[in-house]
Amino acid sequence: MPVIAFLILTALIPPHPEAIWEWPTSGEHRVLRDFQAPLTPWGSGHRGLDLAATGDTIVAPVAGVITFSGWVVNRGVITITSAEGHRVSMEPVTALVPSGERVRAGEVIAELEPGHCPTLCVHLGLRVGEDYRSARRELGILKRAVLLPWE
Repeated sequence: MPVIAFLILTALIPPHPEAIWEWPTSGEHRVLRDFQAPLTPWGSGHRGLDLAATGDTIVAPVAGVITFSGWVVNRGVITITSAEGHRVSMEPVTALVPSGERVRAGEVIAELEPGHCPTLCVHLGLRVGEDYRSARRELGILKRAVLLPWE
């Protein structure tokens, strides 16, 4: 009986969503630090995903227009605004494409710089309107909810 219940449950669980964005870094698709929404608009949190990288090439995860290409405080940042108006930012990078240029998903747009993580990584942030949110769904790496026993 437990085997039948397991088979029924696994048949009912939907598959992970397909990625609709390109992965921006080379190497294994791995999140080093997850998104953590702040409790208040100006509160602490981690407004993006830190994605592992094995090389310094950054590609556009989504098509759009480069709306920012420059320095913020002490690091290079590049931002793509998609057709839907979503803003996708990556740092620390040296931008290879100036502001105002249109880019295709998968196009090389920047060189990754070290310093954000103990190992090489890019911080990828997503803003929808004025709100930050995780880009896990777009990258096809949505987490599954896990039900735990009451004990």
